[in-house]
Amino acid sequence: MIFTLEALYTLHIFNDYSDDLAFLPLPTAIEGNENRKDNLLWVIEKGFEDLKEMGLIVDNRPTEECIQYGAYLKEYHEANYHCQIDQLLSYAPGVDEFKRMAIIIMEVGDNQFQLDRAGSAVFLAFLMEMHPVLQEVDDTIKDYIHSQWEEEAFMRLIVHHGNEEALRIRINEFSKDTQDIIYLTSDHHLYEYDVSKQMRRSIDSEQLKTQLIKKLKVRM
Repeated sequence: MIFTLEALYTLHIFNDYSDDLAFLPLPTAIEGNENRKDNLLWVIEKGFEDLKEMGLIVDNRPTEECIQYGAYLKEYHEANYHCQIDQLLSYAPGVDEFKRMAIIIMEVGDNQFQLDRAGSAVFLAFLMEMHPVLQEVDDTIKDYIHSQWEEEAFMRLIVHHGNEEALRIRINEFSKDTQDIIYLTSDHHLYEYDVSKQMRRSIDSEQLKTQLIKKLKVRM
């Protein structure tokens, strides 16, 4: 099922919320229009029509499937911990009693999103299989000369490594951005870059895997 951002926000409004979804800010009808009330009215009008076209609204009433997706979105919104991966995947782990399930919102095209609920371990396996950095991570070696944190300006990183494969993970806890980390490979070495501190160091593949399990709060 493919949602527009307006359709997702309409589900969000159905859940009696009007604030922003983590990593998915409210779309605007007209660029530069900061009147939130006007934007919310426009979003719900467009989103309602989008949901009707998807078959999730029938005779102006939400279907059972629509209610289920609304429940997923509510779990995402009510979570206190969110990750964003490469600005394409938004992820909220530990949404169930046993802290094993996660809500994933994946951007699959221009204003096209998939909303799903899956085990955090399943999501990690998916990420390891599909992401270019993680596919080849076991072939990298640690650059011990640069294994300690060193200052490096973000613009310098972009200039010298802008064409390298990279994995970026941002973390938001209790509505506050707390981490912004880039993992990249260069000359068969693996590096970790802290965007907020503008510092870089080399790590090995096991360190990266351990960090991923921790950042994604993976539970078996």
